[in-house]
Amino acid sequence: MLTFIGRKQRRTMFSYANLFLSFAVIVLAANIILSSSMHMSYERHAVDLVQTYTVEELSQISYSTSFMFEAAKLTLLQLYANPAVLKLMNYSDLGELEVASLLQQIGVVHINMPLVNSIYMYNKQANRIYFDGKAFTLESFPDQDIVGKLQTKGEVVNLHPMARRIPAPGNYTSPSIDLSLTDDVYTFVFYDGHADKIDGAIVLNVSQEWMKNTIKSMNPESSGETIITDAAGRIALSNDRYGYLEDLNAYAELRDILRDGQPSGYAVRMIDGEKYVISYVSSKLHDWKFIRFTPYEAVSGKLQRILWTTIVIFLLVTVCSVLAVLWISKAVYGLFNRKLRELETKYDAEKHAGFEKKQQYLRMLTTRKLDDSVHRKRFARFHIPFKLENGFMIVMLRIDRYDEYCSRYSLEDRALLAYGFINMIGELAGPLFRHEAVDLGGGSIAVIFNLDDEDDETLTVRMEGLAREIQDKIAHYLRVSLSVSIGDRLEEISDIPDSMALCAEALEYKLFHGPRAVLYASGVKEMRKREYVFPEQICAELLDQLLAGNREAAYACSRSIVESARGYSLTSLQTAVLQMAVSLKESLKKYNIFADEISYVPFLDMASRISSYETLEEIGDKLEGLLSDIFGVLSRSLETVKRHERYSDILDQVDRFLEQEYASPSLSPEMIADHLGISAKYLRSLYKKASGESLGESINRYRMDRAKSLLEQTEASVQEVALRSGFANINYFYTLFKKYNGITPNEFRSLKLAEEP
Repeated sequence: MLTFIGRKQRRTMFSYANLFLSFAVIVLAANIILSSSMHMSYERHAVDLVQTYTVEELSQISYSTSFMFEAAKLTLLQLYANPAVLKLMNYSDLGELEVASLLQQIGVVHINMPLVNSIYMYNKQANRIYFDGKAFTLESFPDQDIVGKLQTKGEVVNLHPMARRIPAPGNYTSPSIDLSLTDDVYTFVFYDGHADKIDGAIVLNVSQEWMKNTIKSMNPESSGETIITDAAGRIALSNDRYGYLEDLNAYAELRDILRDGQPSGYAVRMIDGEKYVISYVSSKLHDWKFIRFTPYEAVSGKLQRILWTTIVIFLLVTVCSVLAVLWISKAVYGLFNRKLRELETKYDAEKHAGFEKKQQYLRMLTTRKLDDSVHRKRFARFHIPFKLENGFMIVMLRIDRYDEYCSRYSLEDRALLAYGFINMIGELAGPLFRHEAVDLGGGSIAVIFNLDDEDDETLTVRMEGLAREIQDKIAHYLRVSLSVSIGDRLEEISDIPDSMALCAEALEYKLFHGPRAVLYASGVKEMRKREYVFPEQICAELLDQLLAGNREAAYACSRSIVESARGYSLTSLQTAVLQMAVSLKESLKKYNIFADEISYVPFLDMASRISSYETLEEIGDKLEGLLSDIFGVLSRSLETVKRHERYSDILDQVDRFLEQEYASPSLSPEMIADHLGISAKYLRSLYKKASGESLGESINRYRMDRAKSLLEQTEASVQEVALRSGFANINYFYTLFKKYNGITPNEFRSLKLAEEP
């Protein structure tokens, strides 16, 4: 507790400087964390925006590429539809004049597609490649790369683009071919048949310039930072950093991008000492990946204004926070300082008096038996003027209606009031007896008296007078009502714990007397000896009044039952409440309609908490509330009860008449109705509702039971049994007997005889 912390440590802990620094550090740390988080969030957002824009642009490039490739495929299909092309691809015995004529026929087809580099017609059977109006042998054709691919199994995929570097077609027909002159192209091959063996094909080479022009037209500023790779990772569109057909797998920082199977994505990488945002889009149509390198400075440059704005906001918030912390620190320090001074004053007073430790010892004295030597040491230490050779007496005080008292006063106020109780008891009892008062908690205070030689009668009168004076003074000055229990005279200090327990039990009996009761512990012993007899007659009257709907009379009966326990132990009062509940439950059980509507749990709860009530009147009020609930159920079901009783009376009369007249062949529902003086239709309906079975069925079933009894117990013939059971028609008896029992009367008798030992 703070009261036990050293004065110097408390001043250091709660000094103004420490409070200010603590709050300031917390505020600054929070501002730094929030500002950093904001900036990082903005940075990520900016990167995401750049990525989104770049991916959209790359997707457009991918779409344009697909359009270009579709145009190339369409051109190849147009060529393939030309009969001249088909002959050049498939015939091997064409003459030179015929070849020249065919080449002239197809010479203008490629004009429909821009940036076409060259078109070849490949004929393996003729060992020829036709290009630009001239026939080349496969061995002499300058573009040996395509010849090798066409002759190698699996190297060429039909209508699939291939990035290649070929000799410039412009000098194919020159006498001396300069192979250093090359063109970067995308090659499309169309062939008819399987890729395992290509006998004839059309080869279309499209210039890479088409792709570059397309990208440049979309975004001239970033076209130089865009590359394209094929499925193998080779560059299909180069830039200043990566050459055409260069294997991009050789760059470790880009391998994971090439292997990523996602449709799009981005990564931040260091390339040549510079930071880039690398965005990429994959095209499943032609297994190409479109990659763009955006310098990170282009992203972070947009954040500079946000960064400076964040810094300005951070500084403003920090200054305002520090000023607020300065003011709060002063206010909190002042509050703590005032409270600490109050606690110090109280602690110093208690420390000098040894009040708390003395109270702890006195509580121990009321609950434990200690050696006399221990008591003498404690008496000397706490200046207790007790003499062990003298007698003792316990007086216990308890606050009435303690729950209301707790709701009216806070914990601190209650502690202060308890301190006031002890002081007032000391002022009143000090001139008369040696004593010590101890706060037991829970609204109870015990006063331990050390007695001189005095006769019991005089002591009793003086002690009761003191108890009543304490009650009056505390009620007058502190507005608190107290009940008191006075213990027996004790010869030994070791008897105090037992006397304390008896006084506490005696205070539970204050409900028989009400607030401000003065009780004697000796009376508890007498009440324990008395045997309580539950008033069954009053309880029966209570039930009658309930069924009759007489509320006031029923309430009076319940209060009489409670009053019958006055003068007996608390257990007797609990027994009275429980026995009342049991009697009500048993009496109302025959009315099944009440089974689910009436709960007896509140009676059990009330009996278990009987000592928490302040007066018998409160218990009576509680019982009235419970009985009122039962009245509510009864009022809704009174008609059902009356109908049940009326039905029961009629059923009893029917059963008695049936027992007398069952052997009469003329017995019928009409005969019974005439006997009862009601109509047969009403009797049938009433009997069906009450028993769940028709009256005719009941007559037959009763006669069958009598017949089975006669078959078992007599040797009369079956016909005689039928007549004695009320059946004039023997055939009807046989039919009815088998219906109810599943066997004939003779079989029934035989089975019963076989079962006998």
